[in-house]
Amino acid sequence: MKIVITAGGTGGHIMPAVAIAEGIRDRSPDTEILFVGTKRGMEERITRQHGLEFVGMDALGIKGKSPKQMFRAAFVNISAFMQALRLMRSFRPDWVIGTGGYVTGMVVLAGKIKGARCAIQEQNSIGGLTNRILSRFAHRVFLAFPDTYGVFPKAKCVLTGNPVRKDIVPGEVKGPGEYLLILGGSLGASSINRAAVEAAHILKREDKELRIVHQTGAKDLEKIKEAYRQMGLSATVCDFIDDMAPIYRGARLAVCRCGGLTLSELSIMGLPAIMIPFPLAADDHQMKNGRYVEAHGGGWIIPDDRLNPERLALEIKKRFFDDGALELASSRIFELQLGKGSQRIAEEILGV
Repeated sequence: MKIVITAGGTGGHIMPAVAIAEGIRDRSPDTEILFVGTKRGMEERITRQHGLEFVGMDALGIKGKSPKQMFRAAFVNISAFMQALRLMRSFRPDWVIGTGGYVTGMVVLAGKIKGARCAIQEQNSIGGLTNRILSRFAHRVFLAFPDTYGVFPKAKCVLTGNPVRKDIVPGEVKGPGEYLLILGGSLGASSINRAAVEAAHILKREDKELRIVHQTGAKDLEKIKEAYRQMGLSATVCDFIDDMAPIYRGARLAVCRCGGLTLSELSIMGLPAIMIPFPLAADDHQMKNGRYVEAHGGGWIIPDDRLNPERLALEIKKRFFDDGALELASSRIFELQLGKGSQRIAEEILGV
């Protein structure tokens, strides 16, 4: 079997695509997999690290662009579509699987025209523009969250959870954990970073000092390190954590955004969270992701416009020191199985 997997732009699209490739290779090592992404993103570096053959092409988005920008994007994307058609003719895939990003539109459409079966994977609780369009002619739509808003054709949908890298595994049964994990995001989330440091200072003044592991993103790293130092707080602070599995296992509670992939990793590790949705996410999908987890008892939401050090300190104090509530929330977020997608999608694609 030959499979093209395509994703572009952000880690939130790329890492699920890599996880799908891993799931397929684990079950069918002889399957030929070709990864197609953009030339200017992080796709090539990540995919080659995972031993995947890579082809790059140019693609541009059109949403929210000026007429001049849209004209340029149309020209670039037509060129990408022609390149994708040539690629399909030479590689002749059985399946083309897209996980999001503008490049997937041209690649999946080219695959459809050339007779491949097509699938898309949606990481969030409401589908992005590209996936909504592609779902009309895809054979399968793999969902991380139920399609509550009915944006995809129901007959094509399979609820799988998100594909999560196979290095994110629970390992031993999760214990109560020892520290507070603050995830400012790989690119940073300044409102969370600032509020978390000051909240930790408030808790210290109340004799509730915590062990903290804080991923800040590169932009805020030095500033947050200095803030902890000035407040006399001890914390492990880094811009990005490559190996998250042991960090998740040692944590007791997380503070994070509500990206679909982040919540899926927390789900597979059974780690409850105080969730602060990114307010500018398309279609407010982060709030919708968080509401789904909260409704099932796996975490607690603070809207970004209500985030301040006092509110965050109160929420941390209420959750972190309550063993019974944390144990229940851990079991509830784990039961959601948001991170089991790679195995389920591989089974569907390979017909196992």
